Amino acid sequence: MLNLNFIREHGIEKFMDQQEKRIRLLERMIEDFDDGRSRSFFCRAACLHELASLESALNEASEEITRDDIGQDDAKAKARILKEILDQRADALRVRSRGAP
Repeated sequence: MLNLNFIREHGIEKFMDQQEKRIRLLERMIEDFDDGRSRSFFCRAACLHELASLESALNEASEEITRDDIGQDDAKAKARILKEILDQRADALRVRSRGAP
């Protein structure tokens, strides 16, 4: 229903543009952060998070990997970092949606 309402309000072209951006972000998650066990998590995140949140989470994870000098071949550490960031953002959304301070 959310997608249909978005299409009604903004049109199919804007919806398709957003879906293409989601696909590119998901491809980046899988290419740069997948440890062989995280694809379904990243797919759900790409569907449920707002685009700006996904993009900033990817940037934050990349910065943390660089700052902590984590090797590009350490897939488990990279996946853990991105998953923790996405989980924190999802938790914050759940708290806000419940009306908690």
